[in-house]
Amino acid sequence: MSTKRQARGDRREAVVAAAMDLFSRKRYDDVYISEIAETAGVAHGLLFYHFKDKRGLYLEVLRRMLDELVDLQRRRDDELTGEQWLRGVTLRQVEYRREHAQTMLVMMRAGGQDAEVDELIERSRKAGVEFLAAVVGLAGELPPRTRITMRAAMGAADEMIADWLTHGCDLEVAELVEAVYTVVVAALATVCKQSLRLAAVAGDQPAGRARSTGRRRNDGTT
Repeated sequence: MSTKRQARGDRREAVVAAAMDLFSRKRYDDVYISEIAETAGVAHGLLFYHFKDKRGLYLEVLRRMLDELVDLQRRRDDELTGEQWLRGVTLRQVEYRREHAQTMLVMMRAGGQDAEVDELIERSRKAGVEFLAAVVGLAGELPPRTRITMRAAMGAADEMIADWLTHGCDLEVAELVEAVYTVVVAALATVCKQSLRLAAVAGDQPAGRARSTGRRRNDGTT
């Protein structure tokens, strides 16, 4: 029985992998169940057994990609300063979204069309805010202005990358990373004094010692 369960699990993973590849390269309506099954090397019925329908499989693909996007925000060992961390994450995000362009465009621009997709998008945005808070050394509940500004910064980054993707990646990756980094830091500078020295202030703190939001000014600046 365990061998059979393993085999089913392997086939399920093959289906998800095939779907991730196809949905990354094609629009949702241009991907067919038969094509996914053929790419995965499984019978059509297996897709319906595990995911009920094409939409169910698509949601699983979005969940997997969201998990991978969040993992890209994890600080690498060689990212010793906040600047290195933020630049590193920006580069990883740009490269990942280029490799999964069609699916990423849905996640960045398809709000309001599907409640379950919207929920996944919201999870992604919250994770982005948590990442920015960690970069500038904030812990705990954020002041409203800080939270709102960080969401706006993430939204701006999404829109910049989406525009780049829809225009055939018409800018060198390094230039796009620099542009996104500059916009995010400029936004943070309006609510976080240390963001003007974002790298040094955020990055030089030992892990696990992010500073508390502490006392708030009336305008929400920390």
